[in-house]
Amino acid sequence: MTKAQTTWDTMTPRQRLAAVNIDIMDHIDFSILSGLVTMGEIHVVPDLPTAGTNGVDVFYGEAFVMTLNRKQLRFVQLHETMHKSLRHCSEYTDICEKYPELSNVAMDYVVNAFIEQTDPEHKFMEFPDAPKPLLDPKYYDRAFVDILQDLLRNPPPPPPRRGKPEDGQGGDGQDEQHGHGGIPKPLDEHIPTPKGLDKDELSKRVRDALTHGEMVQKRIAKNAGKASAGNPLSGLGRKRDTDWRNALRDWVQEICAGDEYSRYNPPNRRMLPLGIILPTHFDVAMDELHIYCDTSGSMHGVYPVVFGEIANICSQANPETVRIVWWDSAVCGEQVFKRGQYDLIANQLAPAGGGGTSPQCVIDYVQSKQYKPSGAIWLTDGYLDACPTPACGNELWGVVDNDHFNPAHGKALRIHS
Repeated sequence: MTKAQTTWDTMTPRQRLAAVNIDIMDHIDFSILSGLVTMGEIHVVPDLPTAGTNGVDVFYGEAFVMTLNRKQLRFVQLHETMHKSLRHCSEYTDICEKYPELSNVAMDYVVNAFIEQTDPEHKFMEFPDAPKPLLDPKYYDRAFVDILQDLLRNPPPPPPRRGKPEDGQGGDGQDEQHGHGGIPKPLDEHIPTPKGLDKDELSKRVRDALTHGEMVQKRIAKNAGKASAGNPLSGLGRKRDTDWRNALRDWVQEICAGDEYSRYNPPNRRMLPLGIILPTHFDVAMDELHIYCDTSGSMHGVYPVVFGEIANICSQANPETVRIVWWDSAVCGEQVFKRGQYDLIANQLAPAGGGGTSPQCVIDYVQSKQYKPSGAIWLTDGYLDACPTPACGNELWGVVDNDHFNPAHGKALRIHS
């Protein structure tokens, strides 16, 4: 007896949602949202007209899910996930309380523009039939608050009133596309983030999820032999400028994307009750990350900040070992942190030394110990007696308050304290 083939029409709402999550996580551009589509819970409820999110969890009306084809449901899930990525439900609570309807409209213009610009030909997604998503080219690349101010200055005109006045059916200015007072009807409901949830902690969860998504995206692009060029979603949740934090994060991700030690995680347990084994994307990992720390007096003030960022990055890059080597004219100390201990890095630094700057001593030490780093970060003020020989093929020089030092090899990253 052959097992009946599962088709879109025979899937339950939860199975449909699991399927579109897989689609998103495998898409070369939208895979940047991989970490966010599995952040929080998905609730399917009987009494919700469409969908909604509180910035952590996503809620779907059971009947609504069943009216959508696969490409339409992809759009709705992308829409809710974008609200999470931009922290719409947690960062603007005061504004949303004052202008609840227009705030929802402005936020929808923002997220729909991102999705439309990423897939303008609608090869991957398509808009639901009703309510039509809010989309206006004049709001492309504009921030939520900017759009809201424009809507407050120029309120949308009300739709034609339904019914005939002589019949006593003046109507209320509502239709399928408009709510009270002619305000455009958004796709979904925005629910305040649960009380007691720390905003800073949520922001960190979102950043970490986006970092994971960037790694997934780079791996997919590498396997496909092409790049995700010009993706409007690049840099979601953080500014893509010359901030050393972003450059440091990007460098680690590049190493992970090409590291032969990358591996797949066990199946996502959240999807197992649905009868679907979700091929969760790899736990992108490097074998061993080295950090070589100049112990000059000028460096001590910057270390807590830099290592706080390194700890965050390591929680995503997941190296087997982080090895910190303290040096001046000789190696003065070594600290080792294993997987699962990265949150201790910033608080357990033990600088040693402080006289002279001869970085070749680090190379000699590493070679004598037969360490094999996948990547090495040099942290120094750049006032060296000479540039050392390479530690490995992937080197980053974090140069503090010195725009004149240029290493003979590796990439230079300027850190201004």
